[in-house]
Amino acid sequence: MSRASKQPELMSGAALAEALADEIETPRLKFLRHADAVPLVQLVQGREADLDRVPTPRGDSSDDHLLAAAGMVAATRMWRATRVVYDFDPSLSESLVDMELDSEFPGDVLRRLPHPNPLFLFRKPIMSQDQFGRPTAMRGFVLMLRPSLAQVASTVDVDKHEGVPYTVVAVVDVLDGHGAVVERQTMELSAPTTAENTTPRKVMDEAPVIHVIGGEMGPQDSALREYMARLTLIVVSHLLYVCCDKPDMEKVSAPPQRARRRGVRLGRAVQVHRVGWRLGPAIQQFHEQVDRLRRTAIQSEWKVIPHVRRGHPHTFLFGPGKTLKKVKWVPPLLVNAAAFGKDGEGIIVPVH
Repeated sequence: MSRASKQPELMSGAALAEALADEIETPRLKFLRHADAVPLVQLVQGREADLDRVPTPRGDSSDDHLLAAAGMVAATRMWRATRVVYDFDPSLSESLVDMELDSEFPGDVLRRLPHPNPLFLFRKPIMSQDQFGRPTAMRGFVLMLRPSLAQVASTVDVDKHEGVPYTVVAVVDVLDGHGAVVERQTMELSAPTTAENTTPRKVMDEAPVIHVIGGEMGPQDSALREYMARLTLIVVSHLLYVCCDKPDMEKVSAPPQRARRRGVRLGRAVQVHRVGWRLGPAIQQFHEQVDRLRRTAIQSEWKVIPHVRRGHPHTFLFGPGKTLKKVKWVPPLLVNAAAFGKDGEGIIVPVH
């Protein structure tokens, strides 16, 4: 079986991540080359660039579109300097996106990324629906800071750029009714880094519409804003999980990489971290047990129907005078399990 024909579940996280980064970078470079504007990549990276070589944008290319494309290329190149991949278990992803929307958490927890400029990989793309009602599938995203349209910075500099949110470069497929890809979008989203307490619902309500390469999306469209909010929830829920205290994360060995790619020496080897590969199956088993309990309750005409509290972040105070905070992710749980007697025993998500 060739690499191209392999299903995502059979490919390594390293190979999938490299492919995702290429899908962000390659079309953007082609776009910049067509406009003779490749030096803009060096500009947004803070490196000296010969801007006399950048002509007036040709055709439909505006300065903002060119800088947005340059930032996306710069984001993938920053990722390639560290090559950290968060390879998410699909069951955990499903639970994260289904999180409680009104659970409050300190916003500065999102500054505690375990690694710089990571690539978040969804082995099973996360489904949504765009402003036109078409099904979409987010395949993953990379993170960076963007203090201005003409500047990018590493996520490790988050404290140097107070109030600047993460810029998220996401790959989203638009699907037809049969699940085939009809359009591949690369878009910028935003995730907050402010210290104030917030909730997932507030983050969604404040989600801005930034750039989508391949089409302009007006911020006055309410259906579009709802779509951006749903995509933002996907981003923030996964970002929040890896920033919480002791996430289910395990580094795995990656296959050897090629020494060069298109004649350019590659950086360090890919570091793949499997996220939720222990917790995800436990959550899936939990929901299967709850479904069986519900069927039993309906068939037996119980007065109490099993109720699940969805996964959510919880802030714990600790230290001298309990002045320090840490945020933990609480998996889904069965509320009032004792009300179901022996039938409700053992329906928990084990956390190791």
